[in-house]
Amino acid sequence: MTLFALFIFTSGGFLVFLLPSHALVSDLRSRGVATWAEVTSAPRDKFGSPGNIKLRFDVGQREVDTTLSDWGGKRPGGLTTGTTVSVTYDPHDPTRVLTTAWVKHPPAMTLPMLIFLVLTPFFLAGAIFLTVLRHRLLAAREHENEQENEQEGELR
Repeated sequence: MTLFALFIFTSGGFLVFLLPSHALVSDLRSRGVATWAEVTSAPRDKFGSPGNIKLRFDVGQREVDTTLSDWGGKRPGGLTTGTTVSVTYDPHDPTRVLTTAWVKHPPAMTLPMLIFLVLTPFFLAGAIFLTVLRHRLLAAREHENEQENEQEGELR
């Protein structure tokens, strides 16, 4: 039961990273507006990966300060504070923004997605294996009990 629960968890985790990312890319491809944005903050996390990259760009008569959206748990590298980058934002919600390069060619797989994808079949296989093994052991035990009952019946 635990392995099946882990299978459900890892399947769900994979979908949590995959589906919102694909929905964002799809929305930005269909109605997104391309513009240039200034990187106002490009921190690194403790592992050296890009953190929450903050951007500033103009939308009509106002300036928008937002965080660059991730794609499947990943953010683009190589962006430094003060540089400009081409982004595509959703005119209905300008805080939904990706680099234009990622809108055109999003990463095929990210590390979080890959981890969940690799673990999922192992948990499913383990759950199936243990279920089949348990079924066989219970059937064997039932068969032994039947044989014992038959022997006891013959002795009486």
